[in-house]
Amino acid sequence: MKLILSFSKLYIAVSFFSLLVVNCATVETPNRLRKDIDLQGHRGARGLKPENTWPAFEEAIKYKMVTLELDTVLTKDKRVVIHHDSDTNPVICQNVDGTQIQKKSLYELTLAELQALDCGSKQNPNFPKQIPVPGTKLLSLEEFFELVLKHEKKTKEVYEFNIETKFPDDGSAPDSLVKEHTEKLIQIIEKYKVVERSTIQSFDMRTLSVSKLKNSKIKTSALFVPTYFQGFLMTIGLGNGYRETILGLAIEKQADIVSPYFLYVTPRFVKTSHDKGMMVIPWTVNTEKEMNRLVTCGVDGIISDYPDMLDKVVRKKN
Repeated sequence: MKLILSFSKLYIAVSFFSLLVVNCATVETPNRLRKDIDLQGHRGARGLKPENTWPAFEEAIKYKMVTLELDTVLTKDKRVVIHHDSDTNPVICQNVDGTQIQKKSLYELTLAELQALDCGSKQNPNFPKQIPVPGTKLLSLEEFFELVLKHEKKTKEVYEFNIETKFPDDGSAPDSLVKEHTEKLIQIIEKYKVVERSTIQSFDMRTLSVSKLKNSKIKTSALFVPTYFQGFLMTIGLGNGYRETILGLAIEKQADIVSPYFLYVTPRFVKTSHDKGMMVIPWTVNTEKEMNRLVTCGVDGIISDYPDMLDKVVRKKN
């Protein structure tokens, strides 16, 4: 999922006004559909370690996240790799000799070619607290589950998984690609016997439809991001029409969870979602103030780049 930096800056700039119109602090928290808040480490723990890598997932585990959130792309050789973009990202990955990589479609690269990259040495400039882990390789989804299940066996802890299907941002993914990616993802989830604790999420609603047909026991989550203008309206307390629209789409796709950018979330939005039988898990929440606001709104979970902050603010508060 994308961190919408412009929204964040806008949110800070007019937060004094938004507090007057969308603050949840004086609103009684609705009954949740789950006992505890689902704390999710975004891309493992992007704010602390290289995103979507095992060190990042270890960091999420360290801070006792309920759910490990991750992104997946289908490679040229039809493997499911854990990676956010459908292109290689020179900002966070490099060649093993330290030279710059070129942006290239993952659909043109094999898993082995991708795993030849070093995706741990470069610190993401947007996350100054992120600690590089030189030599870190990308993981296939199978390798990820092997590592998690090994850890679970050793520690007797159990985690949930929120797995996103990623496609080109321009919407050019054909139905066949969406179907193939989603079905392969489900096959792996079934292989590792984690159906009951897995969620498949996507901005592409076709993924949710395929998932429901292939294995209805796997929860689905509908992701939504506002345009800049929509985000501005919601920041100043308007935009209920946009909220109604995304709720309608989530209901239409029989989503178990609606997962919007956090600006969408108000007490009314949460209550309506709960009334329709859907949980609300917003992203990407990286400030203590916003975490506290969302908790008072009655959200069912929070996705953050900073598991340490979630642990400190949300778990230890409740």
